[in-house]
Amino acid sequence: MNDERRRKELADFLRTRRLRLSPQELGLQVDTSRRRTPGLRREEVASLSGISLPWYTALEQGRDIQVSDQVLESLVRTLRLSKDERNHLRVLANHSTVSKGTENEALSPSLQQILDRLGTYPAYIIDKHWNLLAWNKITSSLCGDFNRMAEIERNILWRVFTMDQEKKRIVNWENVAASMLAHFRSRYAMYMNDSWYQELVGRLWDRSEEFRLMWGRHDVSGSLEGDKVIRHPKAGVLTFRYNTFPLSENSDFLMRVYTPVEPVGTDRQLQELLYKSC
Repeated sequence: MNDERRRKELADFLRTRRLRLSPQELGLQVDTSRRRTPGLRREEVASLSGISLPWYTALEQGRDIQVSDQVLESLVRTLRLSKDERNHLRVLANHSTVSKGTENEALSPSLQQILDRLGTYPAYIIDKHWNLLAWNKITSSLCGDFNRMAEIERNILWRVFTMDQEKKRIVNWENVAASMLAHFRSRYAMYMNDSWYQELVGRLWDRSEEFRLMWGRHDVSGSLEGDKVIRHPKAGVLTFRYNTFPLSENSDFLMRVYTPVEPVGTDRQLQELLYKSC
């Protein structure tokens, strides 16, 4: 990981976590009417964490300093970080090892068989760049023929933030996009030195105002499940619960499966759509 880029990401993350907290939440009796910006001040974070102000300021400025486990845990408590945020902080502070996976790993043909056997359950496999590698027939019926799409259009994040047709069909788009980007942000921290990630983030930044807004929040999440509601022109409104599974301990591949939520009729609608597409 590029150290300068990592320190910049760490500085931005700490600042956003600091600004989201109010002094009152931490039991500080201060006059907030005279403050220029909301949230905690640097000196308050330093004091509550038991570290010096110059040291914390240097950390938030992205300077090259070493951070101990004790200091990190103090910041976790002061900034009230969640479990996912704590893990993210440790990665950015270079205190967590990152599995690199296997480069140029081949996708086993048996995995395509698993996808096909899922029938009316939309499912696909993505790589560490969030590019679609394999999918089943019902997924194509819902989203189109990926074989005919440009490579960038098979990237999940690109589809959600830049492709208008994809955005319009997701009824709960804002929740889906925010959840997906928070998970991607956690992955991004692990592969920050991968030029592909830098290029994708740059292209998304240029193309999507929603991406710029959400990216600036520095939200992170390790959650691999969620809800998604799709409005399909033929099948109608479809409600899913999705779960994402790592394919193996040393693999960067993920399989995502969309389970129809009942009793709203999604499973029946999918059966009809699959039958019509045969």
